[in-house]
Amino acid sequence: MIGILGGIGSGKSSVVINVDGFRLVIINADLIGHELLFDPSIQVALRAAFGGEIFASDGTVNRSNLANLVFGETDEHRASLAKLNQILHPAIRRQIHQQIDSASTDVDAIILDAALLLEGGWDATCDWLVFIDTPIEIRRQRVTDNRSWSAEELAKREATQISLDLKKDKADFVVDNSGRLEVAVSQMEQVFRTILNRS
Repeated sequence: MIGILGGIGSGKSSVVINVDGFRLVIINADLIGHELLFDPSIQVALRAAFGGEIFASDGTVNRSNLANLVFGETDEHRASLAKLNQILHPAIRRQIHQQIDSASTDVDAIILDAALLLEGGWDATCDWLVFIDTPIEIRRQRVTDNRSWSAEELAKREATQISLDLKKDKADFVVDNSGRLEVAVSQMEQVFRTILNRS
């Protein structure tokens, strides 16, 4: 299994999904986490932990309200994030394992795209780690354009993750995503060729 590392807004998912010429199973842990917010049992646990203020009028989880509770520098924020992780992480882990177990054996590689890959200990399961290296200025612009986040919001969320320097140090390969997407995709394809030749 190949794990993908990088900062928020680094373009990890965009690079991976545009890779061509390989039979890949791509597991997106962030997408799994977002989908779990619609799971009734998860919603019950979230309501018990955080109350009704994180829910929209239609009964769905308001991710912005939830983020305001769990991302920040206070002890209260950190405690709330720990509670959220206790609810979500076991369910995310189960789904990742299910997708790994159900993946066809007739693939070149399973790719794990997870923001909290190191925090969740998934690096122990991965055979290789690839870091997507993207300058902070570009990442700030992306999260502003794609998620309407401020630079402060990005900094708050990134402060809850393992540092980019450590992620980069842990990686076996680095892909430069500071320019055009197709250049980074080409680099990733070369990384995959190198990995498969070594396997």
